[in-house]
Amino acid sequence: MELYNSVIIPIFQVIILFCVIKIISDLKYNKLDYISIFGIIIPVSSLFYIFIGPETIPILLVSTLILIYIRSKFLGLVVAILSFLLMYISNFFTLWISAMVERVIHNEYILFISYSLFFTLISLLLAFLTRFFVKKLTSSILSLNKAYLTLIGIILLSTFITLYMYMPKNIISYGDFKYLAVIYVIFIITIAILIVTVSFSIIREIQYKRNMKEIENYYKYTLQIEKINNEMRKFRHDYVNILTTMSDYIRENDMAGLRSYFNDEILPMQDSMQMNTVKINGTENLRVREIKGLLTTKILQAQEKNISISIEVPEPIEKINMPIIDLSRVIGIILDNAIEASESITEDALIRVAFIKNSDISVTFIVMNKCEDDIPRVHTLFQENFSTKRGNRGLGLFTLKEITDSNANVLLDTTIENGYFVQKVEILNSQS
Repeated sequence: MELYNSVIIPIFQVIILFCVIKIISDLKYNKLDYISIFGIIIPVSSLFYIFIGPETIPILLVSTLILIYIRSKFLGLVVAILSFLLMYISNFFTLWISAMVERVIHNEYILFISYSLFFTLISLLLAFLTRFFVKKLTSSILSLNKAYLTLIGIILLSTFITLYMYMPKNIISYGDFKYLAVIYVIFIITIAILIVTVSFSIIREIQYKRNMKEIENYYKYTLQIEKINNEMRKFRHDYVNILTTMSDYIRENDMAGLRSYFNDEILPMQDSMQMNTVKINGTENLRVREIKGLLTTKILQAQEKNISISIEVPEPIEKINMPIIDLSRVIGIILDNAIEASESITEDALIRVAFIKNSDISVTFIVMNKCEDDIPRVHTLFQENFSTKRGNRGLGLFTLKEITDSNANVLLDTTIENGYFVQKVEILNSQS
């Protein structure tokens, strides 16, 4: 029976642990992951467990966090710590049930089988229940907030350490379990309330900042519209006088002078007015209000920097199958990059934007902007902490890739073609 306690049970628990992580995070392990789990983590942790016992848990925790961080970054760390916490809770209640079974049946092998069965059932049940809340988290803006994920990770890790220090290592009396169960339930409920409170506080803060940003964007948009309207009103007021200035050329039949005057004085006014209007047109068919407001703001930002920009939305688009926060961040990052890159172009800076509806299959968002000849390779731009600017201000492409990777129905394609930096984001209408 010593073999079961020192080797088989620890290996069994580690396997269930990675099953729980897979269920909660909906993570698909690849061949390298299986090699790491069954070739390194399980053998090493089992070997340590034989010699030092439960003190192996911190080693297992660290190795698991490293593996999951490589696959899922900060959100993966939170899921891994949460999985360890669920495993300890499962172990506690399984020991409680085993204590009751032992009072009736004194066969060690039956006790081992019952422990394994109840531990598996409780662990998987908690995993599927937790998966629902994790899905809610991954679909919200909080999943991309590293400060929030770090804070939640610290809270969960502190909870896990507390339970690890006070969790009974062996089966104790039924009365003691009842006492501990009440304490643990109160403790876990307190932690849950703390996490919910922190989550709602951060959501309110993010929402407040977002609302303030939207107000600022719409204020800029309103000022620009007022400016254009004033120019139109001024032109309507003065057009009679402008026509009058042409009367002397007509009266004297000076067609050469009239042509020169028209080309030098009248046409520039027309071009200026068209530039101000064209840049806020082209979005009529885009009927996603939040995105239309963001796109208009970016157009006006480009206009203020004297960057030519064209918008194409050939068909009406009522809905885009992507969380609006993620979509806003994707469009914002891509257009900000295009505007910043265009500022360094000395001649004929140009940005082309298009929303293409592919029947009922998908919507493709495309941005093309002229780029420098010495721009780094595409795979280099997507590296974490990479920056082409001083002061550690990155392009945000690493964050862009994180967002698109977190949405199964979103495909990102980045290329450099004929002096243009091209980014295509295709949002499928289903995840199939």
